[in-house]
Amino acid sequence: MGTEVARAGSWGFSGRAVLLVANLASTPFTIRLLGPSAYGLWALIQAVLLWAGLAEGGMWAATTKFGAARYAAGDSRGEATVVWTGLCFAFAATGSVALALSLGAHAVLEVLNVKGGLLSTATLALRIACLTFVLYAVQGSVNTVQQVRLRWRQFTILNTLSNLIVAIGVPLALYVLGGGVVTAASVCAFGTFVYVVGLFWDGQRVQPAIRRPHVSLRTLRQLISYGGALTVAGIASVPLSTGERFFLSSDTSTTKVAYYAVAMTIATTLLVLPEQICSPLIPALARLEAEGEHDEHRALYAKSLAGLFLVLTPATIIIALMARPFLSLWAGPAYGAHATILLLVALAGAWANALAWVPGAYILSSGRTKALALLQAAELPPYILAAWALTARWGAIGAAATWSGRFVVDAAGQFMIARRAGRLTVVPLSAQRARSVLAPAALGLACAAAALESHGLLARSAEAIVLMATYSSLVWTWVLTARERRGIVSLLGASIGSRFARMFHQPAHRREKKGRRKGYGR
Repeated sequence: MGTEVARAGSWGFSGRAVLLVANLASTPFTIRLLGPSAYGLWALIQAVLLWAGLAEGGMWAATTKFGAARYAAGDSRGEATVVWTGLCFAFAATGSVALALSLGAHAVLEVLNVKGGLLSTATLALRIACLTFVLYAVQGSVNTVQQVRLRWRQFTILNTLSNLIVAIGVPLALYVLGGGVVTAASVCAFGTFVYVVGLFWDGQRVQPAIRRPHVSLRTLRQLISYGGALTVAGIASVPLSTGERFFLSSDTSTTKVAYYAVAMTIATTLLVLPEQICSPLIPALARLEAEGEHDEHRALYAKSLAGLFLVLTPATIIIALMARPFLSLWAGPAYGAHATILLLVALAGAWANALAWVPGAYILSSGRTKALALLQAAELPPYILAAWALTARWGAIGAAATWSGRFVVDAAGQFMIARRAGRLTVVPLSAQRARSVLAPAALGLACAAAALESHGLLARSAEAIVLMATYSSLVWTWVLTARERRGIVSLLGASIGSRFARMFHQPAHRREKKGRRKGYGR
């Protein structure tokens, strides 16, 4: 299972790396073509849709959880029932909310302090974006077939294609057609539609049972019981993630929101790796638990956590080193001047949140969504109070501090849940614990010294490359044990070897796939 997760994670990370490069290249054009005010408006629309997306009912996780159990049991009909039941619920619920939000779009945007000529444009853009969030809610159930089989190659290709349509299409359409946020919303809707169609086409090829729609009230009750608690968590999670933006918009302007949004965009790039590792980790842990493989379950969890720590910590340090010169070139001098401090404050919370993806994957795979709901509900009152007070007092810096502090608290809570419920480790370190801490600390000191000596992007980029190469060598020879090095080599060999096998033994591989379609199981 570790090999399957590593292979899936490598595909997912490769796709996200392509998207990251595409977004980094295209976002400066989008920022300049929209302008600070319209770009801040676009960030507000995305925040509004996050709230509306709660109507999905947690089906994205519920269908993966119960679909994985049906797949492990060899129940083809049951898996298809899970997919269709979750899909129908998600479509009906989000469709109703989208209709209501479309009718009240003008009033909602007035509350968010959108004024003047932007108001009519923003109203139309929000109505188009409502279609996007319905489609996105539906794909959370449609992708169950790929998720439970860890078919991350197909999943990644479709996801990357649809997101490239958005990343490249938005600035291109803005340049050719104009239209501001309305054009951006239309391109996003088209990209999401392509994604949903592609997922269903691939899913019905490997799981023919989903060609025949079937809904079960018993399955619906199971999905709602699981997803309902996740929705409660989401009701708290969305304001916990975006509430400070609304306070910031009300207290200042959409231009300040634009500076803040750019800083958060860079900070959350830290989540690319944990997202791609932990997405396949959820069905993998669910399958291991269903099969009673408890030792492998704990080992997979611990390896994932230790590996993320050794990669995410230096990535956080390097982003801090590159922050100001990169923002100044990428988004413009004004963003470099106003967004750098916001990014540095946000990085602490992003780092903690990235590590928390591993216990979060365990919580979702084990069905303990009620514990997650209670945790995030408890965080909400103090967060809202802090966001209101700190944003009013210190503006964008107060908003970033609130956002970052909340994620540190939330990460600690998720680790405690995993510790108490599953007796899983809370220490994100490899076997050489002291060395696992000293290596990133040495990198941090070296980067701090480099920041004092150089200020240009080119000079800091060269220093970052040298320091990361030194850090990687140090971790490989000094931090990792011989057993851990052999395990990494074995995982890489298995992953790469399977790809070479597909390249050089294609007929046999196709016969194997054909045989799998006729039967059912792994």
